[in-house]
Formats: sequence, C-alpha cells, structure tokens
Amino acid sequence: HSSWLFALLLFGLCSCLSNSKLSIYTSMGTNSWDVINQGHPRLIKLMDNFGDAPTIKNTLPGVVIQGRIYLADQPTSGDPSAAQNWWNQNSATILSNPNVDYWEGYNEPDVNTLSQMQWYSSFDAARVTIMQQNGVKASIGNFATGTPDVTNATIIQAYYPAISAAISAGGILGLHEYSAPYMNSSFDDASQTGWLTGRYLISENGIDGGTCAITGCDIPGGWKNFCSYWNSPDCPSTYMQQLEWYDSLLLEDNYVVGSTIFCEDISGWDDFDITPVNPDLISYLDDCC
Repeated sequence: HSSWLFALLLFGLCSCLSNSKLSIYTSMGTNSWDVINQGHPRLIKLMDNFGDAPTIKNTLPGVVIQGRIYLADQPTSGDPSAAQNWWNQNSATILSNPNVDYWEGYNEPDVNTLSQMQWYSSFDAARVTIMQQNGVKASIGNFATGTPDVTNATIIQAYYPAISAAISAGGILGLHEYSAPYMNSSFDDASQTGWLTGRYLISENGIDGGTCAITGCDIPGGWKNFCSYWNSPDCPSTYMQQLEWYDSLLLEDNYVVGSTIFCEDISGWDDFDITPVNPDLISYLDDCC
C-alpha cells in the first residue's frame, strides 16, 4: 500500500521555521508563546482553544496547525451516522476557525478488535468526506501508543478505506508515540524500528505512512515521574536529550510533518508539563539542523 506515501508535506514551509520536527501540544498560554516566538516550530497542536490560531499563523508563516476538540463520548459501534453527528456537533467550531489546517475526530480510539476497526474506518472515511464537502481537512487515526496491532494484517487492512479517503481529500494521519523509562526503550537500533516510539516506521507501508503527524509524544505516566530513575542532576535536560533522539528519527522521513510534545499550558497534567524543558527546547528548535 506504498502508493499513499504522498507528498502533502511539501507545503513550501517558510525558512524562518525550525528545521526540527519537535513542537508542542497546547491549549495556549505564556509558555506556549515563548516556544512559538523563540523556537519557531513548524507544527502546533491546539487543544480546545483555537482563538490564537490567526496570530500563530501571522507569527509563523507556513506553520501547520492541528486542532483537537475534546469529545466526552467516542463510540466504536452502533449508529452508522456517527460521522454526520460528529460534524453537526463540531462544525460551528471548525468553520469559525479556518486557520486550523487539520481537525482530529476521535482521540486514541479503541480499535482492538476487527469490528471496532471496521466501524472506525467507516467513521473516519465518512468524516473525511463530510469535511471535504465543507472545505476543511481531517487528521485521521490518532491512535494510542502501541495501537493498532501492526502484526495483524486483517485489522490494519480494515482501516485502508479511511486512508484512501484521506489521501483523496488531502488529509493526514495522526498517531501517538510514548515509551518508558526512556523514549528509546522499545527501539531496536539494528532494525531501526520500535514498538512504541518509531512504531510508524514498522508500518509505514500499511497504516502509518503517507503524511503523518505524530500528535503526542512523551514518557507515559509523565516525564517528571522518571527524574529519580534517571538519576540526573538536570532532569529537563535529560528529557530533552531523549526528545532530540526522537527528532533524529523523524527527520529521516519526509512524510512526517512533525511531533507535538504533550503537554504545554494544559491544566491537570502536571507530570507531563514541559515548561521546565522550554529553555532547552527553544534553544534546540532555534539551532536545530
């Protein structure tokens, strides 16, 4: 299925954007603006706060913005009109924020069984079509780390209709990659693939190829929980070194738009908050490559 390794990534990004593919997953605030103004990331993921999108676009010409609207309910069975219901529920927000380039549907859907994946594929394919009819683009997938089962061809192939729809409509594929106690803990240097981080490399000809946005990367459980394990005098810098390693993988693949680190300026996720990493992140983004 390598035919969908298409080149939507070639947006003609402005030279002022960082060469790094690292960025932030944020609801916006002072800390996020520090990264945007000083690090010039090429991709931003906004969570439930899209009012700053026009200013972000003006500040960073060529930046790609992905939007996520929180959904309290994400069924993967039942009503086949779920995509239309999703659009009816969220269209006002989407259409009033044209500076968001791609919109997610579900976040980390439960697709462990074939029937769930078949349903989700139909949902995402329909969602892509509805959005295209309304002049907007979708980010499909947005699978949780370690999912779907890339060794199960039947489950992977069940998602092909959604992938085909996204290709036709100019959409992108999102997924989440997390690992612990280090970001490369599950990565095999010999094969240059990993089951948790670098997983997209395993299945780039199946479900994770094409234009791909890694829409959440971090240490599961929150990086701050591993400071004592790492036994580092400078925990934020130790975490940043792992993020730099991850960036080195992403930079090898032109179809990857970028990776947004969870999280910045999102309340309730203190263990994941990367504000202490900002000085190192900004320096890296500014100097990268």
